[in-house]
Amino acid sequence: MANDHDARLAALRLQSLVATTSVATVAATTRAKNKLDTVGFALGASGVDGSIGWVLITQSVQAGLGPALLLMNKNKLHSVNVIVDDADAAAVLARRAELFELNISVWSVRDNRLVAAVPAVVGANLTASSEHIKFAPMIERSGADLVCEHGVLSGEVLGLEVCRVVDDTSGVDGDLTARIEIGVGAHDREMFQMVNGREATLESLTKVVNTVRAHRQLGAPKHPLNQLGAERLYREILIADPQLIGATNLKRAEPPVARDNLKDPTPCVAIGDTNSRTVVVVCSAIVDTDLVAFAADARLRLAPDAELVLAVAPNNVLPSMQQLASALRKPARFAVVDQFRS
Repeated sequence: MANDHDARLAALRLQSLVATTSVATVAATTRAKNKLDTVGFALGASGVDGSIGWVLITQSVQAGLGPALLLMNKNKLHSVNVIVDDADAAAVLARRAELFELNISVWSVRDNRLVAAVPAVVGANLTASSEHIKFAPMIERSGADLVCEHGVLSGEVLGLEVCRVVDDTSGVDGDLTARIEIGVGAHDREMFQMVNGREATLESLTKVVNTVRAHRQLGAPKHPLNQLGAERLYREILIADPQLIGATNLKRAEPPVARDNLKDPTPCVAIGDTNSRTVVVVCSAIVDTDLVAFAADARLRLAPDAELVLAVAPNNVLPSMQQLASALRKPARFAVVDQFRS
């Protein structure tokens, strides 16, 4: 979240951007006055001009559309203009905005002027390289689940990553090779190498897998290994018992964008079937105000005509989030799963 100084700077910048934007540029929107009425917004700055909202997102940009839409609903706005600096990020938000039956315009900034964002196309699935795939048998023999997302090959235990295949340029003449690193996240992988050396073995990976599995069981005492990646543990629960959300089968699927790290809670995705149609399921372990936008993007990537289910723990869905789920061009439903830990 922005501190007071950053928030004031963001608010001033938003006022400047709107003041220098011509009515012709914003097409269907007009401004009744030069200065916006400030409205609180944790990820940057926002203001309203009558029934028109303006939001400048400076933090957690890819997760900013949902909070902007909640602000739109809370203030009963007719339309909202979402501004981010980066053109690529704006393109992703514009793609997600098109999935709602709401008046949303997304802009990037160039030379302190607003530029309408062109919605990003859904990217092609990336596969792991042949050099990386060579480590798949080792991961599977260790007892970990083999996972590939956005071209990255890893091993997970009940949803927690315990190893990852990475490129290595430390060989002869700097030739690019691949190796497997053991650990939960980049820092843990580095520490593991300092203690055990750079050469990972099946024996050492198996030990880590068994240790993590013991802590990831439902009902196990609280431990860092079962607090990280809770949403991915929830996905494993649903894969084992898909009837909990009315499905007949489910399997892991990659998210619409690659996750930044293992520490921050990030929704995860599964795809499968009900008795009558394909279903895309998105799991979250927190009250995530961007969940609906993220999930709609996941469905667009995997199966645009599928049913969309947002699987959450009790007390982790707000009425405002349910309103957003209903505002999608193809509405989604929430499934509260008692088996998920709060």
